[in-house]
Amino acid sequence: MVAYDYGIKQNILRLLVDHHCEVYVVPAQTSAEDVLAMKPDGVFLSNGPGDPEPVTYAVEISRNLLATCLYSAFAWGTSCAAWR
Repeated sequence: MVAYDYGIKQNILRLLVDHHCEVYVVPAQTSAEDVLAMKPDGVFLSNGPGDPEPVTYAVEISRNLLATCLYSAFAWGTSCAAWR
């Protein structure tokens, strides 16, 4: 699994590992193409800074991922994926 670090909390990573996930954390501005090239089983959009409107790169990344892979999101990541 690849986890985007938009402000990810250590406890979230711990819980994923406790559930036998092999997690690779990538910086917030990593392109969807670079993540998909890693051939992850899934992508996790972490919690982040609040309002996704000014973070246009994250909105674009989440839109690209929505069309191509299994992903999960938490808090801000959900808002970012749903932002229109």
